[in-house]
Amino acid sequence: MKGINIFVLGITFLLLCGCDDFLEEKSQDEVRPSTVTDMEKILEGEAYFNKTEGFMFNFGTDVLSDNIKCNAVDDDRNERKKQQAPRFRWERDMFDESCGYEDLSFWKVPYERIKGCNLVIEYAPKMNGDETKRNHLIGEAYALRGFYYMFLVNCFSLPYNYGDPTTNLGVPLKLASGVTEELFKRNSVAEVYQQIERDLLKGAELMEENKMNFYFTRLNAAASYALLVRMYVYMGDWDNVLKYADKVLDMKPDLLNLQEQQTSLWSSYSVYVNTCSTEILWGMLWDAENSYTTWGNRWPYSPSEELIAVFQRDLNEGNVDMRGDWQNTNNGYLKGGDVRDHHTGSYVSMCTWVDKGRASDPSYNGGIRVAEMYIDRAEAYCRKYLESGNRADAENALKDLNKLRRNRFYEGYMDKELVDFTDAQDLLDFCLRERRRELCGEANHRWFDLKRLGMPEIKHVFIDNATNEGIEYILYKEDRRYVLPIPRKVLERNTSLVQNQY
Repeated sequence: MKGINIFVLGITFLLLCGCDDFLEEKSQDEVRPSTVTDMEKILEGEAYFNKTEGFMFNFGTDVLSDNIKCNAVDDDRNERKKQQAPRFRWERDMFDESCGYEDLSFWKVPYERIKGCNLVIEYAPKMNGDETKRNHLIGEAYALRGFYYMFLVNCFSLPYNYGDPTTNLGVPLKLASGVTEELFKRNSVAEVYQQIERDLLKGAELMEENKMNFYFTRLNAAASYALLVRMYVYMGDWDNVLKYADKVLDMKPDLLNLQEQQTSLWSSYSVYVNTCSTEILWGMLWDAENSYTTWGNRWPYSPSEELIAVFQRDLNEGNVDMRGDWQNTNNGYLKGGDVRDHHTGSYVSMCTWVDKGRASDPSYNGGIRVAEMYIDRAEAYCRKYLESGNRADAENALKDLNKLRRNRFYEGYMDKELVDFTDAQDLLDFCLRERRRELCGEANHRWFDLKRLGMPEIKHVFIDNATNEGIEYILYKEDRRYVLPIPRKVLERNTSLVQNQY
Protein backbone atom coordinates (compact mmCIF):
# COMPACT_ATOMS: atom_id res chain seq x y z
CA MET A 1 0.00 0.00 0.00
CA LYS A 2 2.85 2.40 0.76
CA GLY A 3 4.24 1.88 -2.75
CA ILE A 4 0.84 2.63 -4.26
CA ASN A 5 0.49 5.82 -2.21
CA ILE A 6 3.91 7.08 -3.30
CA PHE A 7 3.04 6.25 -6.87
CA VAL A 8 -0.27 8.13 -6.71
CA LEU A 9 1.36 11.14 -5.03
CA GLY A 10 4.02 11.26 -7.70
CA ILE A 11 1.47 11.00 -10.49
CA THR A 12 -0.66 13.69 -8.89
CA PHE A 13 2.31 16.04 -8.66
CA LEU A 14 3.17 15.53 -12.31
CA LEU A 15 -0.37 16.02 -13.51
CA LEU A 16 -0.99 19.12 -11.43
CA CYS A 17 1.96 20.79 -13.14
CA GLY A 18 0.77 22.88 -16.08
CA CYS A 19 1.77 22.19 -19.66
CA ASP A 20 4.32 24.96 -19.62
CA ASP A 21 5.98 23.43 -16.55
CA PHE A 22 6.05 20.19 -18.47
CA LEU A 23 8.33 21.88 -21.00
CA GLU A 24 10.30 23.69 -18.28
CA GLU A 25 10.53 21.19 -15.43
CA LYS A 26 12.40 21.98 -12.24
CA SER A 27 11.59 19.23 -9.73
CA GLN A 28 9.24 16.35 -9.05
CA ASP A 29 8.77 13.57 -6.55
CA GLU A 30 10.02 10.12 -7.41
CA VAL A 31 7.35 8.02 -9.08
CA ARG A 32 7.27 4.35 -8.04
CA PRO A 33 5.55 1.56 -9.98
CA SER A 34 2.59 -0.41 -8.68
CA THR A 35 0.30 -2.86 -10.55
CA VAL A 36 -0.98 -3.17 -14.11
CA THR A 37 -4.46 -2.40 -12.81
CA ASP A 38 -3.25 0.85 -11.24
CA MET A 39 -1.50 1.81 -14.46
CA GLU A 40 -4.63 1.15 -16.50
CA LYS A 41 -6.43 3.74 -14.37
CA ILE A 42 -3.64 6.23 -15.09
CA LEU A 43 -3.86 5.46 -18.80
CA GLU A 44 -7.62 5.95 -18.89
CA GLY A 45 -7.64 9.06 -16.73
CA GLU A 46 -4.47 10.88 -17.78
CA ALA A 47 -3.32 9.60 -21.18
CA TYR A 48 -6.74 9.45 -22.83
CA PHE A 49 -8.47 12.82 -23.17
CA ASN A 50 -11.88 13.51 -21.61
CA LYS A 51 -15.08 14.36 -23.47
CA THR A 52 -14.70 18.12 -22.98
CA GLU A 53 -11.30 17.97 -24.64
CA GLY A 54 -12.67 15.68 -27.35
CA PHE A 55 -14.35 18.58 -29.13
CA MET A 56 -10.95 20.18 -29.72
CA PHE A 57 -9.42 16.98 -31.12
CA ASN A 58 -12.32 16.52 -33.53
CA PHE A 59 -13.77 19.90 -34.41
CA GLY A 60 -11.51 22.50 -32.83
CA THR A 61 -9.95 23.85 -36.03
CA ASP A 62 -13.08 23.78 -38.19
CA VAL A 63 -13.84 27.43 -37.38
CA LEU A 64 -10.57 28.26 -39.19
CA SER A 65 -11.62 26.41 -42.34
CA ASP A 66 -13.95 26.97 -45.28
CA ASN A 67 -16.47 24.53 -43.79
CA ILE A 68 -17.80 27.17 -41.37
CA LYS A 69 -19.64 30.47 -41.77
CA CYS A 70 -20.63 33.19 -39.27
CA ASN A 71 -24.18 34.29 -38.39
CA ALA A 72 -25.85 37.17 -36.54
CA VAL A 73 -27.11 35.92 -33.19
CA ASP A 74 -29.07 36.88 -30.09
CA ASP A 75 -27.29 37.97 -26.91
CA ASP A 76 -27.46 34.51 -25.35
CA ARG A 77 -25.30 33.16 -28.20
CA ASN A 78 -22.95 36.12 -28.48
CA GLU A 79 -20.48 35.06 -25.81
CA ARG A 80 -19.61 31.94 -27.81
CA LYS A 81 -19.38 34.05 -30.94
CA LYS A 82 -16.85 36.40 -29.35
CA GLN A 83 -14.77 33.52 -28.01
CA GLN A 84 -14.40 31.94 -31.45
CA ALA A 85 -14.14 35.20 -33.44
CA PRO A 86 -10.31 35.58 -33.22
CA ARG A 87 -9.91 32.13 -34.80
CA PHE A 88 -12.58 32.75 -37.40
CA ARG A 89 -10.63 35.90 -38.37
CA TRP A 90 -7.23 34.15 -38.15
CA GLU A 91 -5.89 36.72 -35.66
CA ARG A 92 -2.25 36.34 -34.62
CA ASP A 93 -3.08 36.53 -30.91
CA MET A 94 -6.04 34.16 -31.10
CA PHE A 95 -4.97 32.28 -27.95
CA ASP A 96 -3.91 35.28 -25.83
CA GLU A 97 -5.54 37.67 -23.38
CA SER A 98 -5.06 40.50 -25.88
CA CYS A 99 -7.76 38.98 -28.10
CA GLY A 100 -10.19 38.91 -25.18
CA TYR A 101 -10.12 35.17 -24.38
CA GLU A 102 -6.94 33.44 -23.30
CA ASP A 103 -6.96 29.79 -24.31
CA LEU A 104 -3.90 27.55 -23.89
CA SER A 105 -5.75 24.31 -24.58
CA PHE A 106 -4.44 23.65 -28.10
CA TRP A 107 -0.91 23.56 -26.70
CA LYS A 108 -1.49 22.64 -23.09
CA VAL A 109 -3.90 19.70 -23.31
CA PRO A 110 -1.89 17.55 -25.75
CA TYR A 111 1.27 17.99 -23.69
CA GLU A 112 -0.55 17.14 -20.47
CA ARG A 113 -1.80 13.95 -22.10
CA ILE A 114 1.66 13.17 -23.50
CA LYS A 115 2.86 13.37 -19.92
CA GLY A 116 0.43 10.60 -19.02
CA CYS A 117 1.58 8.54 -22.01
CA ASN A 118 5.21 8.88 -20.95
CA LEU A 119 4.41 7.66 -17.44
CA VAL A 120 2.74 4.53 -18.78
CA ILE A 121 5.54 3.83 -21.26
CA GLU A 122 8.22 4.26 -18.59
CA TYR A 123 6.64 2.53 -15.58
CA ALA A 124 4.24 -0.11 -16.91
CA PRO A 125 7.04 -2.54 -17.88
CA LYS A 126 8.09 -2.71 -14.21
CA MET A 127 4.64 -3.56 -12.87
CA ASN A 128 3.21 -6.83 -11.67
CA GLY A 129 0.16 -8.18 -13.41
CA ASP A 130 -1.15 -9.74 -16.59
CA GLU A 131 1.62 -9.55 -19.20
CA THR A 132 -0.71 -9.35 -22.19
CA LYS A 133 -2.69 -6.52 -20.66
CA ARG A 134 0.48 -4.69 -19.59
CA ASN A 135 1.91 -4.78 -23.11
CA HIS A 136 -1.38 -3.67 -24.61
CA LEU A 137 -1.49 -0.68 -22.24
CA ILE A 138 2.02 0.29 -23.30
CA GLY A 139 0.96 -0.02 -26.93
CA GLU A 140 -2.01 2.27 -26.29
CA ALA A 141 0.28 4.84 -24.69
CA TYR A 142 2.65 4.83 -27.67
CA ALA A 143 -0.23 5.22 -30.12
CA LEU A 144 -1.80 8.02 -28.08
CA ARG A 145 1.51 9.87 -27.91
CA GLY A 146 1.81 9.63 -31.68
CA PHE A 147 -1.74 10.94 -32.04
CA TYR A 148 -1.08 13.96 -29.82
CA TYR A 149 2.13 14.88 -31.60
CA MET A 150 0.34 14.59 -34.94
CA PHE A 151 -2.25 17.08 -33.68
CA LEU A 152 0.39 19.47 -32.35
CA VAL A 153 2.60 19.49 -35.44
CA ASN A 154 -0.39 19.99 -37.74
CA CYS A 155 -1.58 22.93 -35.65
CA PHE A 156 1.67 24.76 -34.89
CA SER A 157 3.92 23.94 -37.87
CA LEU A 158 4.04 24.16 -41.62
CA PRO A 159 2.78 21.06 -43.45
CA TYR A 160 5.26 18.27 -44.06
CA ASN A 161 5.13 18.78 -47.84
CA TYR A 162 5.87 22.53 -47.75
CA GLY A 163 9.49 23.64 -47.90
CA ASP A 164 12.10 21.56 -46.11
CA PRO A 165 10.69 19.52 -43.20
CA THR A 166 14.22 18.95 -41.87
CA THR A 167 14.60 22.69 -41.19
CA ASN A 168 11.01 23.88 -40.69
CA LEU A 169 10.18 24.23 -37.00
CA GLY A 170 7.96 21.56 -35.51
CA VAL A 171 7.08 21.22 -31.83
CA PRO A 172 9.18 20.11 -28.83
CA LEU A 173 9.52 16.37 -28.32
CA LYS A 174 9.32 15.31 -24.67
CA LEU A 175 9.66 11.54 -24.48
CA ALA A 176 10.43 10.82 -20.83
CA SER A 177 8.80 11.61 -17.51
CA GLY A 178 12.03 12.13 -15.56
CA VAL A 179 13.41 15.34 -14.06
CA THR A 180 15.36 17.60 -16.39
CA GLU A 181 16.62 21.16 -16.31
CA GLU A 182 16.31 21.43 -20.07
CA LEU A 183 14.13 24.16 -21.59
CA PHE A 184 12.80 22.25 -24.56
CA LYS A 185 13.34 23.69 -28.02
CA ARG A 186 11.29 23.01 -31.10
CA ASN A 187 12.31 19.93 -33.04
CA SER A 188 12.06 20.01 -36.82
CA VAL A 189 8.90 18.93 -38.60
CA ALA A 190 10.76 15.89 -39.94
CA GLU A 191 11.91 14.87 -36.47
CA VAL A 192 8.39 15.11 -35.10
CA TYR A 193 7.00 12.99 -37.93
CA GLN A 194 9.74 10.41 -37.42
CA GLN A 195 8.72 10.16 -33.77
CA ILE A 196 5.04 9.88 -34.66
CA GLU A 197 5.86 7.06 -37.06
CA ARG A 198 7.92 5.21 -34.44
CA ASP A 199 5.23 5.61 -31.79
CA LEU A 200 2.36 4.46 -33.99
CA LEU A 201 4.28 1.48 -35.33
CA LYS A 202 5.42 0.46 -31.86
CA GLY A 203 1.93 0.87 -30.46
CA ALA A 204 0.32 -1.10 -33.27
CA GLU A 205 2.82 -3.94 -33.00
CA LEU A 206 2.40 -4.24 -29.23
CA MET A 207 -1.38 -4.25 -29.45
CA GLU A 208 -1.41 -6.69 -32.36
CA GLU A 209 0.85 -9.11 -30.47
CA ASN A 210 -1.13 -8.70 -27.22
CA LYS A 211 -4.77 -8.61 -28.27
CA MET A 212 -7.35 -7.38 -25.79
CA ASN A 213 -11.08 -6.80 -26.21
CA PHE A 214 -11.92 -3.29 -25.04
CA TYR A 215 -14.77 -0.92 -25.82
CA PHE A 216 -14.16 1.11 -28.99
CA THR A 217 -13.14 4.21 -27.02
CA ARG A 218 -9.88 2.38 -26.31
CA LEU A 219 -7.22 2.04 -28.99
CA ASN A 220 -6.38 -1.23 -30.68
CA ALA A 221 -3.91 -2.36 -33.35
CA ALA A 222 -6.21 -1.55 -36.28
CA ALA A 223 -6.79 1.98 -34.99
CA SER A 224 -3.06 2.57 -34.53
CA TYR A 225 -2.33 1.39 -38.07
CA ALA A 226 -5.15 3.64 -39.28
CA LEU A 227 -3.59 6.65 -37.53
CA LEU A 228 -0.36 5.69 -39.28
CA VAL A 229 -2.19 5.82 -42.63
CA ARG A 230 -3.45 9.30 -41.72
CA MET A 231 0.10 10.39 -40.97
CA TYR A 232 1.38 9.05 -44.32
CA VAL A 233 -1.37 10.99 -46.10
CA TYR A 234 -0.09 14.18 -44.45
CA MET A 235 3.42 13.25 -45.58
CA GLY A 236 2.38 12.34 -49.12
CA ASP A 237 3.93 8.88 -48.73
CA TRP A 238 1.45 7.08 -50.97
CA ASP A 239 3.18 3.70 -51.01
CA ASN A 240 2.87 3.44 -47.25
CA VAL A 241 -0.71 4.71 -47.39
CA LEU A 242 -1.54 1.74 -49.61
CA LYS A 243 0.46 -0.70 -47.49
CA TYR A 244 -1.16 0.14 -44.18
CA ALA A 245 -4.64 0.92 -45.48
CA ASP A 246 -4.64 -2.61 -46.92
CA LYS A 247 -3.60 -3.92 -43.52
CA VAL A 248 -6.38 -2.07 -41.69
CA LEU A 249 -9.05 -3.08 -44.20
CA ASP A 250 -7.96 -6.71 -43.93
CA MET A 251 -8.68 -6.40 -40.20
CA LYS A 252 -11.98 -4.49 -40.46
CA PRO A 253 -13.44 -3.95 -43.96
CA ASP A 254 -17.14 -3.23 -43.35
CA LEU A 255 -18.94 0.07 -43.87
CA LEU A 256 -22.23 1.15 -42.33
CA ASN A 257 -25.02 1.38 -44.91
CA LEU A 258 -26.90 4.56 -44.03
CA GLN A 259 -29.95 3.48 -46.02
CA GLU A 260 -30.53 0.56 -43.67
CA GLN A 261 -30.32 2.46 -40.38
CA GLN A 262 -33.34 3.37 -38.30
CA THR A 263 -34.10 7.01 -37.63
CA SER A 264 -36.03 8.84 -34.94
CA LEU A 265 -36.58 12.43 -33.93
CA TRP A 266 -34.28 12.05 -30.93
CA SER A 267 -31.36 9.94 -32.06
CA SER A 268 -29.16 9.47 -35.07
CA TYR A 269 -28.12 6.03 -36.24
CA SER A 270 -25.08 7.24 -38.08
CA VAL A 271 -21.42 6.24 -38.29
CA TYR A 272 -20.31 6.94 -34.70
CA VAL A 273 -23.33 5.53 -32.84
CA ASN A 274 -22.32 3.04 -30.18
CA THR A 275 -25.26 0.74 -30.99
CA CYS A 276 -24.02 0.14 -34.56
CA SER A 277 -20.25 0.49 -34.44
CA THR A 278 -19.74 -1.24 -37.79
CA GLU A 279 -16.94 0.99 -39.04
CA ILE A 280 -15.59 2.58 -35.86
CA LEU A 281 -11.89 1.92 -35.33
CA TRP A 282 -11.59 4.37 -32.44
CA GLY A 283 -14.50 6.38 -31.12
CA MET A 284 -13.73 9.68 -29.41
CA LEU A 285 -15.93 11.18 -26.76
CA TRP A 286 -16.90 14.80 -27.04
CA ASP A 287 -19.18 17.11 -25.11
CA ALA A 288 -22.12 18.41 -27.14
CA GLU A 289 -22.29 21.49 -24.92
CA ASN A 290 -18.98 22.62 -26.39
CA SER A 291 -20.02 22.02 -29.99
CA TYR A 292 -21.80 24.20 -32.55
CA THR A 293 -25.16 22.53 -31.99
CA THR A 294 -28.20 24.75 -32.02
CA TRP A 295 -31.75 24.49 -30.75
CA GLY A 296 -34.18 27.36 -31.19
CA ASN A 297 -32.01 30.40 -31.79
CA ARG A 298 -29.40 30.53 -34.54
CA TRP A 299 -25.87 29.54 -33.52
CA PRO A 300 -22.99 31.92 -34.37
CA TYR A 301 -21.05 29.41 -36.49
CA SER A 302 -22.63 26.83 -38.77
CA PRO A 303 -21.82 24.80 -41.90
CA SER A 304 -20.94 27.06 -44.82
CA GLU A 305 -22.91 27.21 -48.05
CA GLU A 306 -19.80 25.86 -49.78
CA LEU A 307 -19.79 22.74 -47.60
CA ILE A 308 -23.52 22.22 -48.10
CA ALA A 309 -23.16 22.63 -51.86
CA VAL A 310 -20.35 20.09 -52.14
CA PHE A 311 -22.75 17.37 -51.02
CA GLN A 312 -24.83 18.08 -54.13
CA ARG A 313 -21.97 17.68 -56.63
CA ASP A 314 -21.26 14.62 -58.74
CA LEU A 315 -24.66 13.09 -58.05
CA ASN A 316 -26.73 11.22 -60.61
CA GLU A 317 -30.03 12.90 -61.40
CA GLY A 318 -32.68 11.99 -58.86
CA ASN A 319 -30.24 10.62 -56.29
CA VAL A 320 -29.54 12.25 -52.95
CA ASP A 321 -26.47 11.90 -50.77
CA MET A 322 -27.86 10.78 -47.42
CA ARG A 323 -24.93 12.40 -45.62
CA GLY A 324 -26.00 15.88 -46.71
CA ASP A 325 -29.77 15.51 -46.74
CA TRP A 326 -30.17 17.47 -43.53
CA GLN A 327 -33.86 18.26 -44.09
CA ASN A 328 -35.11 14.69 -44.45
CA THR A 329 -33.03 12.18 -42.52
CA ASN A 330 -31.35 11.89 -39.16
CA ASN A 331 -28.74 9.65 -40.77
CA GLY A 332 -27.21 12.69 -42.46
CA TYR A 333 -23.94 14.20 -41.35
CA LEU A 334 -25.39 17.70 -41.67
CA LYS A 335 -28.18 18.55 -39.27
CA GLY A 336 -30.70 21.36 -39.38
CA GLY A 337 -34.24 22.51 -38.79
CA ASP A 338 -36.30 25.60 -38.06
CA VAL A 339 -34.11 28.23 -36.43
CA ARG A 340 -35.17 31.65 -35.19
CA ASP A 341 -33.77 34.53 -37.23
CA HIS A 342 -32.04 37.12 -35.05
CA HIS A 343 -33.45 40.16 -36.90
CA THR A 344 -36.91 39.19 -38.08
CA GLY A 345 -37.91 36.88 -35.23
CA SER A 346 -39.34 34.45 -37.76
CA TYR A 347 -38.16 30.86 -38.12
CA VAL A 348 -36.16 29.76 -41.12
CA SER A 349 -35.10 26.28 -42.20
CA MET A 350 -31.33 25.99 -42.32
CA CYS A 351 -28.42 23.61 -41.91
CA THR A 352 -27.02 24.23 -38.45
CA TRP A 353 -24.30 21.75 -37.50
CA VAL A 354 -22.36 18.56 -38.28
CA ASP A 355 -23.26 15.34 -36.47
CA LYS A 356 -21.64 11.95 -37.09
CA GLY A 357 -23.78 10.03 -34.65
CA ARG A 358 -24.62 11.72 -31.35
CA ALA A 359 -27.18 9.18 -30.16
CA SER A 360 -26.94 9.41 -26.39
CA ASP A 361 -24.79 10.52 -23.50
CA PRO A 362 -21.86 10.01 -23.63
CA SER A 363 -21.53 11.28 -27.17
CA TYR A 364 -19.32 9.74 -29.85
CA ASN A 365 -18.92 12.20 -32.68
CA GLY A 366 -15.50 11.56 -34.08
CA GLY A 367 -12.36 9.49 -34.09
CA ILE A 368 -11.13 7.27 -36.90
CA ARG A 369 -13.10 4.74 -38.89
CA VAL A 370 -13.06 2.38 -41.86
CA ALA A 371 -14.44 4.96 -44.32
CA GLU A 372 -11.31 7.08 -43.89
CA MET A 373 -9.18 4.12 -44.96
CA TYR A 374 -11.14 3.72 -48.21
CA ILE A 375 -10.81 7.45 -48.89
CA ASP A 376 -7.08 7.46 -48.09
CA ARG A 377 -6.41 4.45 -50.28
CA ALA A 378 -8.44 5.95 -53.12
CA GLU A 379 -6.43 9.18 -52.95
CA ALA A 380 -3.18 7.22 -53.03
CA TYR A 381 -4.31 5.41 -56.17
CA CYS A 382 -5.46 8.71 -57.73
CA ARG A 383 -2.06 10.28 -57.14
CA LYS A 384 -0.29 7.27 -58.59
CA TYR A 385 -2.56 7.47 -61.63
CA LEU A 386 -1.80 11.18 -61.96
CA GLU A 387 1.92 10.42 -61.94
CA SER A 388 2.07 7.27 -64.07
CA GLY A 389 -1.11 7.20 -66.13
CA ASN A 390 -1.58 3.55 -65.16
CA ARG A 391 -5.28 2.78 -65.73
CA ALA A 392 -5.22 0.05 -63.07
CA ASP A 393 -4.54 2.69 -60.40
CA ALA A 394 -7.57 4.68 -61.54
CA GLU A 395 -9.77 1.59 -61.48
CA ASN A 396 -8.59 0.76 -57.95
CA ALA A 397 -9.40 4.30 -56.81
CA LEU A 398 -12.90 4.09 -58.27
CA LYS A 399 -13.43 0.68 -56.68
CA ASP A 400 -12.87 2.18 -53.23
CA LEU A 401 -14.86 5.35 -53.91
CA ASN A 402 -17.82 3.43 -55.33
CA LYS A 403 -17.84 1.03 -52.38
CA LEU A 404 -18.05 3.97 -49.99
CA ARG A 405 -20.69 5.82 -52.00
CA ARG A 406 -22.94 2.77 -52.30
CA ASN A 407 -23.32 2.95 -48.51
CA ARG A 408 -24.11 6.67 -48.51
CA PHE A 409 -26.73 7.25 -51.25
CA TYR A 410 -30.43 6.59 -51.68
CA GLU A 411 -31.67 3.70 -53.79
CA GLY A 412 -31.02 4.22 -57.49
CA TYR A 413 -27.38 5.08 -57.06
CA MET A 414 -25.03 4.21 -59.93
CA ASP A 415 -21.29 3.64 -59.71
CA LYS A 416 -18.90 6.09 -61.29
CA GLU A 417 -16.82 4.86 -64.22
CA LEU A 418 -13.51 6.08 -65.56
CA VAL A 419 -15.20 7.50 -68.67
CA ASP A 420 -17.01 9.94 -66.36
CA PHE A 421 -13.74 11.81 -65.81
CA THR A 422 -11.83 13.94 -68.29
CA ASP A 423 -8.38 13.13 -66.93
CA ALA A 424 -6.41 12.05 -63.85
CA GLN A 425 -6.71 15.47 -62.20
CA ASP A 426 -10.49 15.37 -62.61
CA LEU A 427 -10.56 12.01 -60.83
CA LEU A 428 -8.35 13.30 -58.01
CA ASP A 429 -10.56 16.37 -57.58
CA PHE A 430 -13.59 14.09 -57.33
CA CYS A 431 -11.82 11.98 -54.70
CA LEU A 432 -10.95 15.07 -52.64
CA ARG A 433 -14.55 16.30 -52.78
CA GLU A 434 -15.67 12.89 -51.58
CA ARG A 435 -13.13 13.15 -48.78
CA ARG A 436 -14.50 16.53 -47.73
CA ARG A 437 -18.05 15.19 -47.64
CA GLU A 438 -17.24 12.02 -45.79
CA LEU A 439 -14.84 13.44 -43.20
CA CYS A 440 -16.28 16.89 -42.45
CA GLY A 441 -16.62 17.71 -38.78
CA GLU A 442 -14.26 15.07 -37.39
CA ALA A 443 -10.55 14.78 -36.56
CA ASN A 444 -9.86 18.34 -37.75
CA HIS A 445 -9.57 16.87 -41.24
CA ARG A 446 -10.60 19.91 -43.25
CA TRP A 447 -8.08 22.34 -41.75
CA PHE A 448 -5.24 19.83 -41.88
CA ASP A 449 -6.19 18.90 -45.46
CA LEU A 450 -6.21 22.53 -46.54
CA LYS A 451 -2.66 22.83 -45.23
CA ARG A 452 -1.31 19.79 -47.08
CA LEU A 453 -3.23 20.69 -50.27
CA GLY A 454 -1.34 23.92 -50.87
CA MET A 455 -2.85 26.27 -48.27
CA PRO A 456 -5.39 27.88 -50.65
CA GLU A 457 -7.01 31.28 -50.17
CA ILE A 458 -10.04 31.32 -47.85
CA LYS A 459 -12.52 34.13 -47.27
CA HIS A 460 -14.57 34.51 -44.11
CA VAL A 461 -17.33 37.05 -43.58
CA PHE A 462 -17.86 38.06 -39.96
CA ILE A 463 -21.50 39.12 -39.49
CA ASP A 464 -22.36 42.04 -37.21
CA ASN A 465 -25.24 41.23 -34.87
CA ALA A 466 -26.73 44.72 -34.96
CA THR A 467 -26.64 45.44 -38.70
CA ASN A 468 -26.52 41.92 -40.17
CA GLU A 469 -23.74 43.23 -42.41
CA GLY A 470 -20.44 41.47 -42.90
CA ILE A 471 -16.75 42.31 -42.85
CA GLU A 472 -14.59 40.13 -45.09
CA TYR A 473 -11.37 38.60 -43.85
CA ILE A 474 -8.94 36.84 -46.18
CA LEU A 475 -6.44 34.11 -45.51
CA TYR A 476 -4.25 34.35 -48.58
CA LYS A 477 -2.71 31.43 -50.44
CA GLU A 478 0.27 30.04 -48.50
CA ASP A 479 -0.44 32.59 -45.77
CA ARG A 480 1.76 31.98 -42.72
CA ARG A 481 -1.35 32.23 -40.57
CA TYR A 482 -2.08 28.67 -41.65
CA VAL A 483 0.40 27.95 -38.84
CA LEU A 484 -1.23 28.69 -35.49
CA PRO A 485 0.57 30.97 -33.03
CA ILE A 486 2.12 29.50 -29.90
CA PRO A 487 0.30 31.12 -26.95
CA ARG A 488 2.22 34.06 -25.51
CA LYS A 489 2.13 32.65 -21.98
CA VAL A 490 3.83 29.46 -23.19
CA LEU A 491 6.63 31.51 -24.75
CA GLU A 492 7.08 33.54 -21.57
CA ARG A 493 7.56 30.41 -19.48
CA ASN A 494 9.92 28.71 -21.91
CA THR A 495 12.23 31.25 -23.51
CA SER A 496 13.84 28.53 -25.63
CA LEU A 497 10.72 28.30 -27.80
CA VAL A 498 10.61 30.33 -31.00
CA GLN A 499 7.32 31.88 -32.12
CA ASN A 500 6.01 31.25 -35.62
CA GLN A 501 6.83 34.10 -37.98
CA TYR A 502 4.08 35.98 -39.83
